[in-house]
Amino acid sequence: MKNRIGELRRERGLTLKQMGKKLNIRDNTLSQYETGKREPQLGLMIEIANFFNVSLEYLMCENNKRDYPIENNDDAIDLISKFKNNEIKFDSMSNSTAINLGFWIVTHPDVIKMDYPDLYSSAVTITNQVASDHKILNMYSERRKKDNDTIAEIIDLLESEDGFYGATPKETLEFLKQSERIDHVELNKILEFMKSLPDAPNED
Repeated sequence: MKNRIGELRRERGLTLKQMGKKLNIRDNTLSQYETGKREPQLGLMIEIANFFNVSLEYLMCENNKRDYPIENNDDAIDLISKFKNNEIKFDSMSNSTAINLGFWIVTHPDVIKMDYPDLYSSAVTITNQVASDHKILNMYSERRKKDNDTIAEIIDLLESEDGFYGATPKETLEFLKQSERIDHVELNKILEFMKSLPDAPNED
C-alpha cells in the first residue's frame, strides 16, 4: 500500500529508530510499512497521521491536500458546509483540525442556529463523531502499545544471550498458527493445563 510515512519522517528529520521510539513501533516494522512490504492496521495509520498532523487521506496518498486548517469563523463554516455536501470526509482533516472544528461548534452554537440553520444537523454529527473517534483511538492506542510490549518481551526471550530453554522459535510459531484455528475457550484451557504441569526436572 502506497503511503507518505517515509516522506513525512524524513521531512521531520527523524530516523526510523527515533520515530519508532516515539510511536512504540519497532524500527524494522516501520521500515516495512514505509516500503509497502507490510500494511499497518487502520488504527495505527490514524496514529501516524495524527503524529505528523496531516489527514489520513494525505498519509495514504488518496489526495494531495494535507489538511483544512481553521483560522477564523468563515473557515469553520466552510468546512461544515463541505462536510454537509460530501465534498470532504473526516479522513480529509487532520485530527487537530477535527478537534478544533468540534470545539468551534460547541463554543459557537448561536452562530450556527441563527445564521446557518441548514448546517446545524451536520454540526451535531461532527461533534459526536469527534468525541467518538477520540475515545476509540485512545482505546486502540493503549491496547496496541501493550501488545507491542508483549511482542518485544517474546522476542527478547527467544533471543536471550543467557539462553531460553522453553519453546523454540519454530515451536512458538507453530503454537501461534494452531491457536488461530481454535476458539479462545479451548486456547485458555490449554494454557491453564500447561500452568498446572510440574516444572521439568533439572538435568545435571
